[in-house]
Amino acid sequence: MAVISFSALNRRKVNNRVKKRDPHWVGVSTGILAVGYREDPVLLEGCLKSLKAVRYQRNQRVMLVVDGNEAQDEYMAQIFIKVFGDQGAAIFRPDFLSMDRQANDKDRQDLVRQIAYHPGPVCVMQPHRGKRSAMYTGFAVLLQQGIESVVVTDSDTYLDPHVCRELAFALAESPIVGAATGDVRIYNTGTWVSFLSSLRYWFAFNLERGAQSYHSVVNCVSGPLGIYRMSIVSEVMDSWVRQSFLGVLCTYGDDRHLTNLVLREGFKVKFSHYAICYTDTPIRFIAWVTQQTRWSKSFFREIPIQLGCMHLHSPWMTYALLYQLVYPMMMIYNLVNCIYFGTGSQISWWLVSIVFVGILKTAYAVRVTGDKKFFFTTIYGFLYMLGYVPAKIFAALTLYDNSWGTRYVLHLFYASCDIPVLLFTPTIC
Repeated sequence: MAVISFSALNRRKVNNRVKKRDPHWVGVSTGILAVGYREDPVLLEGCLKSLKAVRYQRNQRVMLVVDGNEAQDEYMAQIFIKVFGDQGAAIFRPDFLSMDRQANDKDRQDLVRQIAYHPGPVCVMQPHRGKRSAMYTGFAVLLQQGIESVVVTDSDTYLDPHVCRELAFALAESPIVGAATGDVRIYNTGTWVSFLSSLRYWFAFNLERGAQSYHSVVNCVSGPLGIYRMSIVSEVMDSWVRQSFLGVLCTYGDDRHLTNLVLREGFKVKFSHYAICYTDTPIRFIAWVTQQTRWSKSFFREIPIQLGCMHLHSPWMTYALLYQLVYPMMMIYNLVNCIYFGTGSQISWWLVSIVFVGILKTAYAVRVTGDKKFFFTTIYGFLYMLGYVPAKIFAALTLYDNSWGTRYVLHLFYASCDIPVLLFTPTIC
């Protein structure tokens, strides 16, 4: 109930701010930074066309950084020119990474200046090192150009034309708001996995992040859509790009870590449902579990940072962390206890409580959106118990593995582990 209440209060607060906004309002200058690696050509072209359609008079840069400069990556540059060729687009092909050079390195300075001073959209094709290295190059360019904020997105994401204005407006609430995210929606809802994920996305952003935003402690600015003040990015980008865990350079979790660094600096993080994007999600179960495993690993990795800055923020930050950490384990405990040790009345009360909470969330979503598809939300419980909870456990047990995960590893997990079959199957019987 508290989550729903605070989410509703945040939505009303944002609505009131937007209603009172001058129609000609402009805020901080923005630069759009998209990154990608061997993206599906159709998705990439759609993404770039959406960037071209963005309408915000203080958006001063559109930039795509390709995490690869081999022959197999060349098609991304060609698509970029196809979309932005009429706006004086340029391609830059450095043979080094900005993150590997000191800020005063001549080659790095020359590259950054050339890109920053180019008047049109730019595409940078650099050696493959991962998403963080690509974002780092973009950050360096935007700092050189003197842009006040960066809007980050992925190469498989479509931005709403007004997204820069709405994200900039979220920052304008207060000088101590350092970052913000928006409503990330799913466009490929053709399978049950992706459809149920799309429902889950709505609750993750409009409910959970909405409640966190009321307290200014959104704990993850989502990779497909976010804005950061460049003054903060300049202070944390070097430690962010070199984050390591157990002596290994971190490859994923860039969005959660950058958000936590903003929070650690004492700044607030917001959510606006007016800033909208559409992104891709896995359509197959194993791919979805792989994604959830990565996200869970980054969540566990970031716990020490969150613990270290909780005193700077609302107690809701502590609640959100404990909820994400404890709730899945409580579900397992209650399920096992009810099935093997509980009485009929205990099992009934447990099921009734779960259904009641689900009905409350569904009612809120239907009231806000008017969309009856949210009546399918209860089915997400199957995915949660059969996929998310095991992925959370697997992530906690394999934090030492910094890879993006493979189908083979997850197949082994599901083939050899009795938990999904013996423990979770009774929930759907």
